[in-house]
Amino acid sequence: MKVFKYRGGDSEIFNRDLESLVKNSFWAPARDKLNDPCEGLFSADRLFSQIDILGETFSIPVIELKHSLTEVLAYKNTSGIYSLSKTSTDELLWAHYASNHSGFCIEYDLDRLTHFGKREFFHFDVEYDEVPPEINISDMHAITEKIPLIQKIIGYKSKRWEYEEEIRIITSASGAQDYDYRSVTAIHFGLRAGQAKIDDVMYKLQGRGIKYYRVRFKSDSYKLISEPISDLYPTDKKYLYSVAPITDYAVDIESINPKWDRFKSYLPKVAEIVRREPYCNEVLMVEISEDKSTDDTPIFFGQFKRARHRYENIYFTLEEVDRQYSQISDLASA
Repeated sequence: MKVFKYRGGDSEIFNRDLESLVKNSFWAPARDKLNDPCEGLFSADRLFSQIDILGETFSIPVIELKHSLTEVLAYKNTSGIYSLSKTSTDELLWAHYASNHSGFCIEYDLDRLTHFGKREFFHFDVEYDEVPPEINISDMHAITEKIPLIQKIIGYKSKRWEYEEEIRIITSASGAQDYDYRSVTAIHFGLRAGQAKIDDVMYKLQGRGIKYYRVRFKSDSYKLISEPISDLYPTDKKYLYSVAPITDYAVDIESINPKWDRFKSYLPKVAEIVRREPYCNEVLMVEISEDKSTDDTPIFFGQFKRARHRYENIYFTLEEVDRQYSQISDLASA
């Protein structure tokens, strides 16, 4: 799913946001730093009244339970919030958050943005209503599911904000968060964005495979549209490209389950793909996943070391292996 973040065009703000892009990071502020003073507004009065009734009915102490629930609800004060939109062509968002159309809008792949390493990021659509949500005892089942309760705590806003079509990422702590650079799929420049700033963005983001667009008004209409524009700095050099080593015995063709014999030749190909993963420091294992495969459809599995004591797994279909392997241009030098 594509989601969008509007960024300012004033020099100081522009430079700050471009530097974040270069460093592959975003800032998730605490709720009290956002522009809506009603962020995190909800009522838990009924919840605690219901707990008191349960305590009286069954003659059980509830002080510790109420204390624990208070700590859960206080998550709104420690978490970080990264606000995004489902649209890149809303004239009010360009006016309010992109310095009157002089800034730019970052297009992200939401799945990739929220899955990078072993972090706890939640995301959901913001709900808009006339009154703040009320939390009661029936919501407590959501503690194990996390997202429904977190959404009720920090994911509701007044209907006056509905035009933003907000999708919200919640981080376990506020502040800077890093991400896979491939999460950024495109940059949309405002219709008043200066050429010097466009040049600066394209120059500093070379080799990342980012697409670029310019927003303009559709003829005889108030409707905004995004039109593709050419990258001013095309290059064959890929950002963060390297070829990592493959450990001994990472590709153990002889130990493969006999039912997968006809796919043996794919294991070395998977290893070559994985070792070119931008965040791979070492390929540890390449196999066919018994859990994810079906009788006629193998799913290939590659495990790599990303950092000390940090490992990641990636999976490929047969078609994905063929496609990605065919795109490797430096096999002879590996």
